Amino acid sequence: MKSPLKAALLSVVLLVLFAGPASASPTVLAAEPWHYWISFVLAASFLGLVLMMVVGFVVKVVMLKYGIKVGRKST
Repeated sequence: MKSPLKAALLSVVLLVLFAGPASASPTVLAAEPWHYWISFVLAASFLGLVLMMVVGFVVKVVMLKYGIKVGRKST
């Protein structure tokens, strides 16, 4: 066996051996009632990021492909 293959095999074996189930206490796993509001903030920011990426792609790639120019007209 070559050295990189041995290292990869060793890392997989160690991962399987030492990756056991998490032993967190039930109080850590139970969400407090006031934590729910962060889900709305995270979901809105994710949707905003996806929207900005789509709009940026359309402006920078698609509109240039078809020769559509955006912005101020030069006088």
